[in-house]
Amino acid sequence: METEATVPVTKSGSEEAVSMETGSGDVDLSAPSNTKDVEDDETKPSDSTHDERDGDGDRKTVDEVNDPYSYTKRDEFTSEIYKIEVSNLPKHYGHGQLKKMFANQLKLKPNKIKIFNRATHCFVTFRCEEDRETAIQAINSHTWKKCQLKAKKANPSEDPLIKRTQKRRAESEDSENRNKMSKREEEESMLLDDTIPIHERLNHVVTPLWQQSYSEQLKIKEDDMREFLCHLAKRLEKQCPNIAVHIRTQKRLHKQQCCNMEDIKSSPVIDNYRNKSEFSIGVSPDGQEKTIGFKMGRYKGGFDTVVEPSQCKHIPESMKTVVKAIQTYVQNSDKPAYSNHNHQGCWRQVTMRTSQNGDVMVVVLLNMHNLTKEDVDKEKESLRAYFEDGPASEHKPSSLFLQTLKERLGVKSVHNIDGPCELLLGDPVIHEDLLGMKFRISPDAFFQVNTKAAEVLYSTIRDWSGVSENTTVLDICCGTGTIGLTLAKNVKKVIGIEMSEQAIEDAKYNAKQNGIDNIKFLCGKAEDVLHKAIHNIYGCSDVVGILDPPRAGLHPRVIRAIRGCPFVNRLVYVSCSPRSAEGNFIDLCRPTSKRMKGEPFRPTNAIPVDLFPHTKLCELIIMFERDTPQRQRRDSSPTLETFTATSQSEATPSQSDAVTNIPAECGTTQTSPVTAGEEGQTVENTDGGGGITPTTTSTSTEEGTNS
Repeated sequence: METEATVPVTKSGSEEAVSMETGSGDVDLSAPSNTKDVEDDETKPSDSTHDERDGDGDRKTVDEVNDPYSYTKRDEFTSEIYKIEVSNLPKHYGHGQLKKMFANQLKLKPNKIKIFNRATHCFVTFRCEEDRETAIQAINSHTWKKCQLKAKKANPSEDPLIKRTQKRRAESEDSENRNKMSKREEEESMLLDDTIPIHERLNHVVTPLWQQSYSEQLKIKEDDMREFLCHLAKRLEKQCPNIAVHIRTQKRLHKQQCCNMEDIKSSPVIDNYRNKSEFSIGVSPDGQEKTIGFKMGRYKGGFDTVVEPSQCKHIPESMKTVVKAIQTYVQNSDKPAYSNHNHQGCWRQVTMRTSQNGDVMVVVLLNMHNLTKEDVDKEKESLRAYFEDGPASEHKPSSLFLQTLKERLGVKSVHNIDGPCELLLGDPVIHEDLLGMKFRISPDAFFQVNTKAAEVLYSTIRDWSGVSENTTVLDICCGTGTIGLTLAKNVKKVIGIEMSEQAIEDAKYNAKQNGIDNIKFLCGKAEDVLHKAIHNIYGCSDVVGILDPPRAGLHPRVIRAIRGCPFVNRLVYVSCSPRSAEGNFIDLCRPTSKRMKGEPFRPTNAIPVDLFPHTKLCELIIMFERDTPQRQRRDSSPTLETFTATSQSEATPSQSDAVTNIPAECGTTQTSPVTAGEEGQTVENTDGGGGITPTTTSTSTEEGTNS
């Protein structure tokens, strides 16, 4: 029995995806996990970074280094010690359905649920032994979807770093095992190859395409996006029978893609483009403690070292210079670096932002391990003096913040609580210019990490979405309002929705600063405030929705709310990770049902935009249009393409002429019927935070493919 631990994602917006590729956080070198889970912040093997010393600098015991279950023996809370395995589950179910069954039918209190695609077993953890025993008894006497469930105790997951270390040791004793390495293991082996300079190994992690010419990079990304659209076409054809006929037509017209895809748009800048990065603090490969830079890989893959970003092509020199200055300060400090392995230590992370006008913002994250308020106050004053009139005064940032992180204290306090960003020096915000407009950026605000390429992205959205002076734009996940504000002068009205109060304040300020008065911002979860937006767009004849969500996509409730908004007939979805947002695309196109109300959408056009040179990441914009009854009737009518394909071998010249004279309103869509055998089963995704991703299909109209 083996489970795979996961690292909770805390960042938002598309820059989150960038950080995973560029090293602004842990980089996953392993194959994508098929598991989905919802968990509280607790001690677990997946989110720890191994350190040979504890928080006080003492050597760890042999068990701490070699025992893959040592994390379960600490005083800290981990639900892994209260785990069960549930078997004999039905073949088709959603994470949300399972979660509701546990909570509503059995009255259980699960802490973490981990399911596997196409598997009839799952793992569930609880907060105490009493809850676990109650769950085992309840589940063993419960029948769900005609399946008699079974439950038994399960072992905790092994610490992945210790497990990987033991594996390396075994491999070194038997060199023949190296010939059996998978591609992933070969990549990890490269990272351990001391004959390769350390900066090259880091570049392979954070910017894997750094050795390719930019034209080659664009070719790789464009091919990848086309491959995804082919994959999406298969899923839509299988899972969305309502548009299956249309999808088949699009596949023939566009080389098996679900819709037309235009050529990729390149980034105007290739090097030194990142305006935000998150740097870890840890031990370097040569043993230098309190090094600031990027991690060489994820703890899950057995990597825990940090390398300076001095030779990373995507990081601007101004950022590298200030990082070096902070590293000098931290190394001279008597406080240790934070260890994710044992959750001890103080210096944890440095987040930096820069702007084209020279602004530099620094946020230092300090863990409150064994620190009193007086200790923190003393550190604040010391850090401020270091940059204001001390050794690093020539590198003084425009904004310097310190943010504290409370340490976890056991079962009664399993959540890490971030304190506010406290300004130590300079201005509370920095400013950036984009498309002739000025934007205020606060420490937590989302802003695209490549400003010049963001201008290309937003200009493409404006030109490509067909907005006019009669258009109302519904900007969902608007952040600081960048997309909506750049469109405002070309449309009738913009309504922005964002759950971050600080981002909304920035958005309102940005609108006022740029003299834009036809935009309104609503604060709250999109699924909760969309009904307010509907009142603002009532009677509008042309409403375009803009979606630019975080890497994982939108909550299913948001998709259902959009589906249920009858005024939105066109939807522009901007995704930095299309495969992660695939469930959203499928839900947009599902047939109308009691759960998924409102007419479905169909994809009509797509275009990739490169915001992240040297990485494998790329933004993909997909245009969705309502699958209206008129379009459905056109899909079911005889078409030029179908008529030509079936008649060409027998057609006489006069018949061929007749074909060319078919009226345009007949359309050009596929007419072959969908048989019962061609329709795939639909698996609803009812999970609040992810679950078994439903497979579906999407469609596009001829108008969309020609746009």
